[in-house]
Amino acid sequence: MNKVISVKISDIAPFGAFAIFELDGKEYKGLIHISEIANTFVNDINDFVKVGQDVEVLILELNDEKAQAKLSIKKVNA
Repeated sequence: MNKVISVKISDIAPFGAFAIFELDGKEYKGLIHISEIANTFVNDINDFVKVGQDVEVLILELNDEKAQAKLSIKKVNA
């Protein structure tokens, strides 16, 4: 999709961070996989993002049917 948007981090898991955002009037839930957090090695996601934080992400994939997305922080400035 290659669109940069602002999302709010809603939860953090060992494998990634979850975010919520609205796009074209519809609410989506997205996953920022640990490999998409930063260009450096990520041992603890909490070192990079916090629950409630607004971050800029690139939409990698969007599933309108499930209202889910795959997101990347590291590719925003790539």
